[in-house]
Amino acid sequence: MVPEIWQRFFKQQRDERESRKQNRKLRSLRHMGSTRVQIGSHELINFSSNDYLGLAGDMRVAEAAASAAGRFGWGTGASRLVTGSSTLHNKLEGETAAFRGTEAALVFGSGYQANLGVITALVGKGDTVLSDAMNHASIVAGCRLSGATIKVFKHRDYDELERKLGGSHGKCLVVTDSLFSIQGDAAELPRIVKLCERFKALLLVDDAHANACIGKRGRGLPEEQSVLAQVPIVVGTYSKALGSYGGFVACSEEIKDHLVNHSRPFIYTTAMPIALAAANIEALKILRREGDALRLKLQANVKQLRSRLDTADFKATGKHHIVSIPLGTPDKALYYAEQLEQQGLLCYPMRWPSVPEGQDALRISVSAAHTEDELNRLVAALRQARDRAAGKDTANLTQRSARRPTHQALQMAEPETHGDEDLHAELEPTISAVDSSRLPNPRDLEDFSPQPTGSGDTIIMQPGNASAASEDSQEWPDFDDDESDEAMPLNDGAASEAAAEPEGQPAAVEVTQAATVEATAGPDDKVPEPATDSHSETDAAADPKADSSEAPAETAAEKPADESGDDADDEEEADDGEDDTDRQPDASDTVIGLEELPVSESGKTLAPEPDEFADPVIANIEGSTRRRKRNKTKTRHKSRTRSLRKDN
Repeated sequence: MVPEIWQRFFKQQRDERESRKQNRKLRSLRHMGSTRVQIGSHELINFSSNDYLGLAGDMRVAEAAASAAGRFGWGTGASRLVTGSSTLHNKLEGETAAFRGTEAALVFGSGYQANLGVITALVGKGDTVLSDAMNHASIVAGCRLSGATIKVFKHRDYDELERKLGGSHGKCLVVTDSLFSIQGDAAELPRIVKLCERFKALLLVDDAHANACIGKRGRGLPEEQSVLAQVPIVVGTYSKALGSYGGFVACSEEIKDHLVNHSRPFIYTTAMPIALAAANIEALKILRREGDALRLKLQANVKQLRSRLDTADFKATGKHHIVSIPLGTPDKALYYAEQLEQQGLLCYPMRWPSVPEGQDALRISVSAAHTEDELNRLVAALRQARDRAAGKDTANLTQRSARRPTHQALQMAEPETHGDEDLHAELEPTISAVDSSRLPNPRDLEDFSPQPTGSGDTIIMQPGNASAASEDSQEWPDFDDDESDEAMPLNDGAASEAAAEPEGQPAAVEVTQAATVEATAGPDDKVPEPATDSHSETDAAADPKADSSEAPAETAAEKPADESGDDADDEEEADDGEDDTDRQPDASDTVIGLEELPVSESGKTLAPEPDEFADPVIANIEGSTRRRKRNKTKTRHKSRTRSLRKDN
């Protein structure tokens, strides 16, 4: 039983995390290749993985592990110094040293263990370790466990590093990440190397995120910055660009011998499984054969994504395959991540303690396995999330309109893209794949009713233009529910023809979107079916069980007054409403407000030509606007019924 004092402690910690939006929960994922994961029944494009070269889903690595497991079994049974070291472990260390261009290498169970093992074995009480403020948590833990004096210098502030090196005593160890895992920026290794030579300090570089994917031969940032021979100790992993698992230290034979005898995480840990060592060897073989092509593909993807982000005015840090977008608060970081997930993209938000408080960010990991289409979808989804966060909420409207008929004329029009012509193409199909439980409730969208523009512009539901509207930075105008806009009055001829239609045909009292689409379609075009919606007025008009108030006008006219049951109420409600002939048009009547449009023989208004849509407005016609529209339609129906009765 957990003591009460501990229960209070756990509850207090949980409440504090939740109040700061920093509570985390494990999610069950099914990995489906290099760039796809499945959560529940929904497949997402993975932009959170460290699988930079796309080798995590390579079956050659898996087959190598399976083959070794069949020959040697799985577990090693003990630490390397007892009975756990095998010929495959030794071969892996030889392959790793050859790959990194060093005399020797030592394998650890993980990159975290490698940093702990190296730092604690090199420095202790009386020594000084200098660490970049944004170093990985494993480096921070190793510094604290070492017992040495810790001096932290500001992130990439090498003037401060120089000052602190000058005041240090004993053996000095300088530790830095090469490519920082959250910000995506890089250390200035040549400058650090010169400072270490000047102050007789030992340099340790954690090259985990640059290993295999930066440099001419994949030897990371030291190779790219031409200081490979001047960096004596490099920590790396097999679990990122190599797509496997485990950590290593590439160093001289002398340093390796010291670690074997003094590194506690190495001495007192069971050796990595033999099958895992075989998988790591296979990953290194693939890298030798295909590494150049994979790195070129990764660089091309990075260039494309960063170029499109720059065009979209996103301020991303760094220049390599870790792309960080600073957001500042955990709320905002979580919001962006949720919006991307709704668009079928997995991008994990980075919050405290992964980053300092106030530096929350969205971390994007680019892989050589990502396609151009996937990168375009990411940028488009980021734009949409930014617009929604700024209050220009066009995403909900796109989701709603995706279930409605589409104007063929608008499909022919190309939305403004500011140089990114393909960014929006994939947004619409991904919406249907999102869990419906994550989509906003339509009742929550009532504030986004069609906006009267004051100039009779078209108010159209059009999924393909949601992003275009957001790109134009259009603000939603303020409006009052009672305000109306100048609109085209209903065509009297159309109303007369609608009243004369045979039974079973809905009266063309009001121009609907489905009617507009049908009239727009050519003789050989297939008119899309209306969306199935229990609140749809089009469906209600066609349903024989629909409310009698929405029945066709001629049906109401044939109904005897004494059988209606509430004729007096009808008269009273009709008197309260406006008569059709005298009533001023309002925003609910406006469908096309450009000019008076031609009317077909069936009384349905023809859709305008594409050039008439200079700047279509994306609008939501759900919620309160629909209810107001339905009430006014009901009043007009009753008014026409009385007129027909008088004529008869």
